[in-house]
Amino acid sequence: MRSILLSFVLFLGLSVPTRAQDHQVFAHRGASGYLPEHSLPAKAMAYAQGVDFLEQDVVLTKDDVPIVLHDIHLDSITDVARRFPDRKRDDGRYYAIDFTLAEIRQLAATQRFDPKTGKPVLPNRFPLDGYTGRLHTLEEEIRFIQGLNHSTGRTVGLFTEIKQPTFHQAAGHDIAKIVFEVLTRHGYGGDKSSPCWVQCFEKTTLKRFRDEFGWRGRLMMILTVGKKGADGTDYDALSTPAGLQELAGFVDGVFPNQSRVVTWDANGQPHASDFTRTAHAAGLRVTSGVVNRDALPKHCPTLEALHEGLITVAGVDDLCTDYTDLSVQWLKSHATR
Repeated sequence: MRSILLSFVLFLGLSVPTRAQDHQVFAHRGASGYLPEHSLPAKAMAYAQGVDFLEQDVVLTKDDVPIVLHDIHLDSITDVARRFPDRKRDDGRYYAIDFTLAEIRQLAATQRFDPKTGKPVLPNRFPLDGYTGRLHTLEEEIRFIQGLNHSTGRTVGLFTEIKQPTFHQAAGHDIAKIVFEVLTRHGYGGDKSSPCWVQCFEKTTLKRFRDEFGWRGRLMMILTVGKKGADGTDYDALSTPAGLQELAGFVDGVFPNQSRVVTWDANGQPHASDFTRTAHAAGLRVTSGVVNRDALPKHCPTLEALHEGLITVAGVDDLCTDYTDLSVQWLKSHATR
């Protein structure tokens, strides 16, 4: 399988487009608009399409192995309910942390679906019966990306999100420390030039990376909207000028929800907030999105308008996208602006 993926990347990589270097593209779960999220084929496709960073969402297994999986649950992208019907918790969900890596290796992974109905969450994407893969570890993905960097001569970095550290800690598992150890063992985090961003919804975890672990690489605070983080992180407070100045003391970038930086009125016209300007004044890089043609923001008329709103109107630095080729191509075509 990996030799096939490598051939695929090398073939497509012959025509990787050039574009402005001041904007970067982060592949959201790989080329997830086209292939099952976080699968190695999705990572290979995004790599070949010219992205700068590939995202890894990371959770732990029962035996403390970090695996690449968006949720702490297994039942929305695998056949765990069929293979291990008696292993669900009282809430009816199947948690990765309740399974060893050997058990998780037995599961077939597909496109995302609703575990209650069995229907795909995004029906216009890759079909549920079109590909069956296996979940893989963070270390395996690192070796895969580093192998592609070696064989192609490019340097595509990691965009590693530590998922729900408070949940893991409550279960007796220190996911932050484990991920730090894996990343540093593979040569990441020595300084700010290291091709790796570590991101998290929980401020306390990022502070641990910087202060407790001595991580000298780049860190990114995710700033969602709505309720506070599990560790008490107040996203609204951190999005103020004072909050962004506080973040600048230990992180290098922020990932605000698209609605924090730009919105569209009923006539389809974009309106930027002052978030990007304020973050830049604090010395922070701004990444936003997610660019997703299957779920455009309210009143945003087209995918072209979404790119325009984020880059040209709101002035964000980088795009996080499900449609890696379209974002790379948009930046290429607008490089002279």
